[in-house]
Amino acid sequence: MKRLPFFAYRSFRKELETRKRFAELGIRQFCVFPANTVNALGQPYSEYPPVWLGDRCYDFDAFDRPFDEILSFCPDAEFLLMADLNSPPWLVRKLQCLRQIGDSFSDVSGTLCNPFWNETTTHYLESLLDHAQSKYADHIRCVILACGATDEWMDYSLGAESEDKLRHFREWLRRNGRPDQESIPDISRRCHAPHNGGALRDPAEDRTAIDYWKFHSELVADGICKFAATARRHLRADQEIGVFYGYLMELGEKSLVSCGHLGYERTFRSKEIDFFISPGDYCDRAIGGGGGFQSLNGSIRLNGKHFLHELDHHTHTANLQLTPHLRVTWWNPWPNAKADIAGLRREFCRTLLHGASLWWFDMWGGYYSDPQVLRAIGEMKKLWDRLADSSLQPDAEVAMIADPESVLYCNDLLKGNPLCHIFQTCQRVCNRFGAPYVLYDRSDLPNLRRIPKLAILPLWVELDDARRELLERALPGTRLIWLGPCGLTNGQNWKQQSLPGLHLPEISDFTPELLRREAEAAGVHLYGELHLPLWATEHLLSCHSAESGTRHFHLKRRAAQIVELFSGRTVAERTADFDYTFDGPETALFELIPEAPGQEA
Repeated sequence: MKRLPFFAYRSFRKELETRKRFAELGIRQFCVFPANTVNALGQPYSEYPPVWLGDRCYDFDAFDRPFDEILSFCPDAEFLLMADLNSPPWLVRKLQCLRQIGDSFSDVSGTLCNPFWNETTTHYLESLLDHAQSKYADHIRCVILACGATDEWMDYSLGAESEDKLRHFREWLRRNGRPDQESIPDISRRCHAPHNGGALRDPAEDRTAIDYWKFHSELVADGICKFAATARRHLRADQEIGVFYGYLMELGEKSLVSCGHLGYERTFRSKEIDFFISPGDYCDRAIGGGGGFQSLNGSIRLNGKHFLHELDHHTHTANLQLTPHLRVTWWNPWPNAKADIAGLRREFCRTLLHGASLWWFDMWGGYYSDPQVLRAIGEMKKLWDRLADSSLQPDAEVAMIADPESVLYCNDLLKGNPLCHIFQTCQRVCNRFGAPYVLYDRSDLPNLRRIPKLAILPLWVELDDARRELLERALPGTRLIWLGPCGLTNGQNWKQQSLPGLHLPEISDFTPELLRREAEAAGVHLYGELHLPLWATEHLLSCHSAESGTRHFHLKRRAAQIVELFSGRTVAERTADFDYTFDGPETALFELIPEAPGQEA
């Protein structure tokens, strides 16, 4: 039987009453996270006792408690099991006393080089999965491997060296035909960048640093793949493996390069990993914004994987008082229930129209306590049951294509480097020009199933003969926009090359208005007006608006009937053009019912 994408609930806290309410709405999938560590704010991730108590010492009674509590009120529950691979406090201290890197939360790349950490953590993962399978195999849908900062395989060490890491780096250099190095580049070399005011590295002068940062990401990616292979040996074929990784679209200063997420190509190709997860875009999630995926959704799909969208958006009832002494003050919750529903529907529609999965992340509780919000989630679940299909994809004729090797030139350790935010800017603009778009990687170009009419190339610093030939062969007739410093080196000399298409050296020149003009010139079908985030498939169209007012939409083909699904109201019949009056803030979802054969105009 065909399985729908995940539609699940997650919380750091027990929230048993909220879980019961979700079960009453027909939601049977729950993320369970038996954590052994503390979060970035120093608070325990889990309200349950830790499972991993010492080297080969586990408390599986503590592991069982959340599963048994959920099964007591939802006997047919399905579990998305997060496996916490981060170092518990006892392991951190043990390795520190041995003068070794041991805190995987702050230095996941360093710990991945530590033989004892790998052996100990692998034994824990295998023991955990064996126990889980012995008791809950029929309920476990997937296992999510969590490690690094915020459990998202982030490395916060800024590339710090260690004896074990040097050994791995020298082995990497030999495998890749690079000259041997006696040491890892020190911090002054790691952040050295002589071009664009310290923003960009030089292909020759900074080659060792560029190599090191590439090794740094590949080390994290290889670690993910290794643990995924271990997990696969303990799971059934129908139990999936997921991971938080590949956050190219969101990372910025002190993270775009140094967090270790540029090895995503390796993980996307891994035969062991089934899906990738990221929270919704943080830079464009306000009401009226377009939201976004942090990972390259098109590349994930092209590699035969799928995606889980984490809805951690802060509703007006969200609990941000973690303890009597600790309150989260740097987030801006949506202001009221009406805004909550508009924002959550926006994220729901994005997920639905991308054939992706989602979970409602009730982070520290209270996020979904408003009865109106809960009813809205229940209504979305009914639509999901009818419409969700993992094969759905937006009708995208515009593509953004990333080149991770060029991104390595960016010095993300330079404070205020605007190039660190080029992908965030790209997503904000693409959310507002009136048509869907898709996110790809350079390695996808030979395998595209649909050639885009317009392609955006952000930060393609490196433009050698191989890249030029690839673009010419894979994108014949495609209109190109080069965004930011592009074509500055062919691998040797730093010199601006001629670029086919439109080049915008200044990121601020890339606007929705400009993108819409270029899209029109390329023959892209524009579904809606400027500054209205929207998505469209063959039979669905969604649109989000902060403001009230009437907006016009233009379909590719005439529909027999256009029904707004959240209200159930028919808004137009036998037309390709229609108007809709928003009661802002509002997200609308239209079903485009096709005309019967022979009825087309």
